[in-house]
Amino acid sequence: MSNATSTQLVRSTVATSWRWMWPDLLMRIIPMSLVPLLYIAFFHLPLSFLGLALTQVPLHLFVGLLVGIGMAIFAIFYRMYVVGPWFRWPTASDQCFQSFFYLCINAPVEELFFRGFLLAIVTQWTGWLGWGWLVSTAVYTLYHRLGKWNWRSVGGVGLAGIVFSLVYLLLPGPHSLLAVTLVHGFTTSGFLSWGDEALYRTWKRRIPRAEAVQK
Repeated sequence: MSNATSTQLVRSTVATSWRWMWPDLLMRIIPMSLVPLLYIAFFHLPLSFLGLALTQVPLHLFVGLLVGIGMAIFAIFYRMYVVGPWFRWPTASDQCFQSFFYLCINAPVEELFFRGFLLAIVTQWTGWLGWGWLVSTAVYTLYHRLGKWNWRSVGGVGLAGIVFSLVYLLLPGPHSLLAVTLVHGFTTSGFLSWGDEALYRTWKRRIPRAEAVQK
């Protein structure tokens, strides 16, 4: 990876992203999708148990987009100023490819598992929503350590997880994953994809200054 003090730039391409993405689909995305669906099939529960319901769609779209854009901006700045300057600059096609994955695959699956499934079953088993919120948020935060994320990144995940849970739980009507999935997708894209573009732009502005100082 490049950093803000290096003149060597590493580009990220679709092929680069696909090399880590296809094993992730097999080992994480597919199992996390199947477990909740198998659970409700085995216990004959409705899809709404997992938050798979369209509740007040205009409101959820509005909240999802509004909070999602705000969280994307927060994630970009957190990536730049808390996590560190290392980045790979995606090509335009890779930026679209990554954004599609984070918005349309990763976010729906993680929300289905952590908010729709884990929060629901812990609440069902314990009889208290507080335990469902606490366990699902903690597990969501700490599971990122399995991907060898550093603790500064995990801290950002924890903050984001609190926001995700609040969006899921506080909107009126039966719980729906629509708004929180949008928020999650924007946040992850900001942190893992769009943040690279912001870091590149910052790096590009600093290079002439560093070269001028060296002269």
